[in-house]
Amino acid sequence: MTEQRPEFMIDSWDFSTHPAQAIESDFHDRQNSWFHIQRDQPGIQEWLQNSGIPEPLIDAVLEEDTRPRFERNPHGFLLILKGVNLTEGERPEDMLSLRILYYKGNIYSFRKRPLRSVGVLRERLKQQQGPESLHDFLVMLIEEINNRLEELLDVIEAEMEQLEDDTTGGTSERQRHLTQLHRRMLRLVRFVRPQLTAIERLAADAVKWLETDNVQWLVNERDSTQRELESLEMLLEQVWMLREHLQQEVAEKMNRNTYWLSVIAGVFLPISFLTGVFGINIGGMPGVESDQAFWIFCGSLAVIAVVEFLLLRRLRFW
Repeated sequence: MTEQRPEFMIDSWDFSTHPAQAIESDFHDRQNSWFHIQRDQPGIQEWLQNSGIPEPLIDAVLEEDTRPRFERNPHGFLLILKGVNLTEGERPEDMLSLRILYYKGNIYSFRKRPLRSVGVLRERLKQQQGPESLHDFLVMLIEEINNRLEELLDVIEAEMEQLEDDTTGGTSERQRHLTQLHRRMLRLVRFVRPQLTAIERLAADAVKWLETDNVQWLVNERDSTQRELESLEMLLEQVWMLREHLQQEVAEKMNRNTYWLSVIAGVFLPISFLTGVFGINIGGMPGVESDQAFWIFCGSLAVIAVVEFLLLRRLRFW
């Protein structure tokens, strides 16, 4: 009896020939094939068991919370990667997990939400322009994941340059935007650093079973991941430098305001003293009987203020 496509099977391709051919039935006992699976659907565990995959590997690919890693086993390897989340309305830095199981000549990939990198390869395969072999597919998948991450880093770097060059925006608004960027980059570093380690281990192990050209491509992708991590770390350093610069701007502004308040207080201190003295409502105050005393007193205060202003200016208080 012909086996029909399970509901959890998103896509499947046979790389025994070039171009690769889509698999529509008889999914078990195949070689040199790729199976892309929706991992939150029922029936996956039984189907994988029927494919001869051991229980520990099944638990590893279906586990809910994972981090990037590479693990070798006698019949292949387990590679868990994280890709940029380009779903509409989602935050790109909330990276999506892609579990890749290479077992006895087949690749099984597991997702929960769509990953653009996988979608690009699926479209190429449908147009018969995809990878020529299963090993090519693995290398191209890692390349596409790196390409999406690099595009996100370009966007973040452009936002950083805009923040650095912004001279019109308010300091509090720039600090808020900077904090958001900082948080986004920390999320990325959390996954990119272990992802680099996983790809490094894959590249070191691939020498034993991968063609020379593909090994070199894989090494190139490892270097790309290393460069992306270094770019992230440099951007984080820029965040700290810009944060310190903004904090210094705030401190200088506060010091300048405090300074001018001190100058104003210094100018009005003797004037306040005189107005306090002459405001005493007791007998014996000079000028009480004179109609011109008030204007003479106001003129004297103005003269004192001007003299103090000129004196502070001469003493280079500003």
